[in-house]
Amino acid sequence: MNLTTTEKYTIAVLGTQGKLSGLQRRERGLCLVASCVWDMIQANAVTADEKGKLMVFGPLPEPLSYCAPVYEMLAKKPRRPERVVLDYRNTLTGKRIKALTETIADNLIDKSVLVVERQSSLRKAKLCHVDTTVIAQDIAAVKHIDETVPQEQIMLAVLLLESKAAKKLLSKKELSCLKKALKQANSDFGHYIRHIKNMILAAEIAILVSIAAAASQAI
Repeated sequence: MNLTTTEKYTIAVLGTQGKLSGLQRRERGLCLVASCVWDMIQANAVTADEKGKLMVFGPLPEPLSYCAPVYEMLAKKPRRPERVVLDYRNTLTGKRIKALTETIADNLIDKSVLVVERQSSLRKAKLCHVDTTVIAQDIAAVKHIDETVPQEQIMLAVLLLESKAAKKLLSKKELSCLKKALKQANSDFGHYIRHIKNMILAAEIAILVSIAAAASQAI
């Protein structure tokens, strides 16, 4: 089955969380947006300008239709990668990240790898049942990263590690080996790893700063 990195990441996370809302929380939500950015860069729909800001470069392919809101945001104004993640993830209502999650889920439902059901409670939590067998080879590659593993699977490994989902998917030994393997990724792909990790880290720091500022004002 032809799945994008974002779709594989979504299946892996939902397989450990069991609820659609689990994909929206802090690190997992940040990595979801970062994954969309990665997919668009790989598809030549988005690129970085001379100042390092992301901008629209080409048309958005149909398989990446779920990235449309992020794509349209960049079409209006180039932004730094961490700003894209932060602006999309850190909103008062969370409408943007919720809408993104729903759209990706709809794509996976159409591909018959995800079933979402509403829980009969006041909170109306959306429970997820995913077919994780479709990413079995990808998870196996994540457990044994080396120079033969494709870039897409390396990026999936980075996303799972940064979102902390890898802790539920890998043993302690496999997790340790993955961290070492990614540190040694000094090929042409190494800068992509640093780029995505820095994007997520910068967004996390900005969120913590905004929370601290709001708390200080409330005192």
